[in-house]
Amino acid sequence: MTPRTPAAEALTALFNRRRRAALGAFLPAGFPNWTAGIEALRAFVRHGADFLEVGVPHRTPAFDGPDISAAYTQALGQGTRMAHVFSTIRLVTSSTDVPVVAMAYWTSVCDFGIERFAKDLAQAGAAGAMIPDLPLAEAGPWLDAAREAGIHTPQFAPRSADDSQLRDITNAASGWVYVPAAAAPTGYQGPLDLPALHDYTTRLRATTSHPLVAGIGISTPERAADVAPFVNAAVIGSPLVRPLLHTAGPRGLEGALEQVRAFAYALRTPAAPATLPA
Repeated sequence: MTPRTPAAEALTALFNRRRRAALGAFLPAGFPNWTAGIEALRAFVRHGADFLEVGVPHRTPAFDGPDISAAYTQALGQGTRMAHVFSTIRLVTSSTDVPVVAMAYWTSVCDFGIERFAKDLAQAGAAGAMIPDLPLAEAGPWLDAAREAGIHTPQFAPRSADDSQLRDITNAASGWVYVPAAAAPTGYQGPLDLPALHDYTTRLRATTSHPLVAGIGISTPERAADVAPFVNAAVIGSPLVRPLLHTAGPRGLEGALEQVRAFAYALRTPAAPATLPA
């Protein structure tokens, strides 16, 4: 087996050394434009993000709500292509000290070339890539290519998965297992069923020692604090995309940074234990 790249090892080390939930910040490559997106990702790190997710813009993002979908559309309309994704990752990893993971849809990877995608990600300094719409039964070529490139393959664990499916998902995972805090597209701002999330993460903990990373539905710092006791990290995307989408220039970036600071504070401030039914 190919050794893990230094970037992949750094992602593993991040979770091994942390006692509280880490903060991940997501942004599509090329949004709000190529240079502004790179500066935003760097600024997210300066203001509290512990790791980054860079999205590969996609025309039909089935897992995403209106904000991230609109950001993908804007990036594609400005000419963002896969080369910009790798350049974004390379420029961010060379100027920050946090791990970066790509988030891509399967057709984008297939169109580019599976082995080429894995190899170019590794060369750009990415720690891995999560492909949430890739059925596990079809994931063999991607898992092989990622292992050969030395990068992680985080896996999306849908809330509908039974115990047998969870074992298969966690066996295929490296880096982390992604736990949706809500069974909804990204950008969901409704209430979270914390007892159900607790039960689900308990089932996962019985199956795997991989870190659990929550996303989808973590719409406020208060919700991040509620979710934090159950997971190793929380990823936010829509709360950062929204101000950049609706307010141009420095004011939009400052709005996104206010969100990063607030979420980072919520995760790093000890909270009262969640009250759950016995």
